[in-house]
Amino acid sequence: MISVLKDQDDFFAFLKGSGVPLKQTWTPQQCSQAALAWLVDQNDVIRTQFAVTVTELQDNTQVMQPEIKEALSILLDN
Repeated sequence: MISVLKDQDDFFAFLKGSGVPLKQTWTPQQCSQAALAWLVDQNDVIRTQFAVTVTELQDNTQVMQPEIKEALSILLDN
């Protein structure tokens, strides 16, 4: 089951848990850009799994902070 991302810490943990190399000081938007760069070097299975998970998270945007919604939209638009 997908946990609901509510704040920056949840978003950071989600991306970090997916394998995205991040710096703790980055904004959610910077983390999304790092995830997109990371995905370029991943195989099709990982890219597909990541895309499915991000799409599933989209269903829970009503409980997310605005900056997390914006960062998620960066991932959804690419």
